[in-house]
Amino acid sequence: MLLLLACAHTVPAAAPGVPDELRQTVQDVADAPTNLGRRKAAIRRAEDMGLATDTEWIDWFSTQKNVVIDLPGVDPNGDIVYLVAHYDKVDTNLLSVISRLVNGLLDPLIAWTFMTDGAVDNATGVAVVLQLAAELAEQQHQTSFRVLLAGHEEAGLRGTRAHVARLSPEEKARIKLAVNIDTLGIQGVGNCVYTDHSDPDWVDRVMDAAREEGLAWDTASMPGGATSDHVVFMRNSARIDFGRGCMFAGPGGLLPQRSWFTTPSSSPVLFVSACEVLDTGDLVAACCAVPTGSLHGPRDRADKVDPNGLYEAYRVLLRVLSEVP
Repeated sequence: MLLLLACAHTVPAAAPGVPDELRQTVQDVADAPTNLGRRKAAIRRAEDMGLATDTEWIDWFSTQKNVVIDLPGVDPNGDIVYLVAHYDKVDTNLLSVISRLVNGLLDPLIAWTFMTDGAVDNATGVAVVLQLAAELAEQQHQTSFRVLLAGHEEAGLRGTRAHVARLSPEEKARIKLAVNIDTLGIQGVGNCVYTDHSDPDWVDRVMDAAREEGLAWDTASMPGGATSDHVVFMRNSARIDFGRGCMFAGPGGLLPQRSWFTTPSSSPVLFVSACEVLDTGDLVAACCAVPTGSLHGPRDRADKVDPNGLYEAYRVLLRVLSEVP
């Protein structure tokens, strides 16, 4: 009962004039107690928006699936822009540490221990990505857009690693940009574009778009030890993937994985997140495997989400992406 009460939170109402769809997507995903439920909630929201979804198994020794939404461009062999957000959540505790050592295989068995809503990390990203996809689906572009709602991000970026490994070298060469949205729209915290993990040209486009929207965006750098799905697009190879598996999962990195067989690739990326994500509690959590951080524990609640901040991110990114040919 205490665990259920810990997750009973509501996303605040948005300001007048702000569409309610963003808030509703965050609420629906955050209300799901398991990652299976979160995936189903994301699919329902996508279908409510008129988007056709597909799913793919992530890997061997895996219990989650990716959700993929393709928005074909006029040129079927032209550029591809990825919109990426992970839907899964996790608590920092001893059970999740053990699960990560086997690449998240124990996720369904330990979900009852999760006291986090996973609202900020990363129902917010799911909400913005789906809202962008719904609007881009109404526009005509030479470029194709592809949404990747990745699973098992919290178990070592495994959803994105497996997805990219499935792409042929020719398809990888068509990737014009990968936009990763992870953990934004926090009450009292602005949105930032991360310059150390983003292509400089696209950083400039985002900052110009923010000014044109009359918004005060800032830039930031990735905190030490933090990572997200965009790094798989940014630089990847079989050797790098094997190293990532060992870094994230220790001995679990030695278990056979589909992503080992990826071909070398490198694509421009754009990473958007909250300007200040981690605090002292997150350092304690990393050292002691207890859920004391602002993320991966009971402090990540639905009522910490600012729908107005999500709408601002949507407006800025839509302006940028609508200018893609």
